[in-house]
Amino acid sequence: MRQLVLIVFLFFSFLSFAQKFKYKNQEVLVDGNVWLKYDGCGGFNTFCSLTNTTNGDEILFIKIIRVSGAEPRTSSNTSGDLVYCEVSFLGLGKKIELQKTYKSIVELLYKSKVVNDDQTLNEDKVNLLIEKYGTEFSDRLNKSNNGQTIIINNNQEPKRSGVNINIGG
Repeated sequence: MRQLVLIVFLFFSFLSFAQKFKYKNQEVLVDGNVWLKYDGCGGFNTFCSLTNTTNGDEILFIKIIRVSGAEPRTSSNTSGDLVYCEVSFLGLGKKIELQKTYKSIVELLYKSKVVNDDQTLNEDKVNLLIEKYGTEFSDRLNKSNNGQTIIINNNQEPKRSGVNINIGG
C-alpha cells in the first residue's frame, strides 16, 4: 500500500513540473506567459508562422511537405505519400525536418531554447538542433542513384547498314 501511495505521489509531482502550452488569441502561452505569437498552426493549415511579440518579426516558419509516391504503399499509407514538416529558422538560412505535429514542434523549439529572452534566435542552440535532427527526408529524396548520373540522348539517328555517301554540301 505504501508503494502505491508513493507511486501516485511521484506521478502527480511530475505532472506539476510539466509546462502547459496553450494556443489562444494568436499567442503561444507557456504556463500562462506569452512566449511568441503565431499565425496558421491549425488543423487544415499547411504552414505555421511564429513571430516575436515586440515588433512582429517572423523568426520561425513551419510548413508541411507532401511528396507523393516516395514511400512504400501500405494499408495505412495507400498512396505512398511522405509527409513531414520543414522548420525554417528565418534570418539564419537553416532548416530541420520532423515528422511531428505543429504543437509538438513548437514545444520542442521551446524546450530546446532556440529563442532567446529578447525573442531572437539563439544560433548555437539552432545548430545543436540541426545536428540532432537535420534534413533527413530531403537528403534521402535528393540522393541520386548511388552517385550515378544517367544521360539519355534522344538525338541519335538510327544506324543503317550499308555505306553512307554524301555528295556535295
